[in-house]
Amino acid sequence: MVMGVVSAKRSQSKKTVMYLILTILCACIFLGVKYFEYSHKFEEGLLPPRWYHAQPTDTIRDTAGNVSHGYGTFFAFYFMMTGLHGIHILVGIILLAWIAIRANRGEFSKAYYTPVDLVGLYWHLVDLIWIYLFPLYYLIK
Repeated sequence: MVMGVVSAKRSQSKKTVMYLILTILCACIFLGVKYFEYSHKFEEGLLPPRWYHAQPTDTIRDTAGNVSHGYGTFFAFYFMMTGLHGIHILVGIILLAWIAIRANRGEFSKAYYTPVDLVGLYWHLVDLIWIYLFPLYYLIK
């Protein structure tokens, strides 16, 4: 995305389109990985509390010995946050495609590249959110 913005600033329409399409392809690969990840979690029963039905060894008990729904609550937040992130990626893909079409028409130059820059800022915000979500849901035990 950064290279797309830089190319737009330099009036290099073909490079701008190429970098935007590469960004879209990477986003689609990311969503494909999420699809397989979600499918696996659904098959394992790793779902929000109402539908959580993983193996009994995966349950945790509170201090009174009652089964806790901590895992189910975790997966409720997990699906909510990663799903919301996925929706923002889909919006980003649509915006990137729109900007790529306009760049292909030669609408951007060093005199006017604001839409490319603004979509780039949106894309980087979505990126920053993932940088927060990844360690929160994938690295912390």
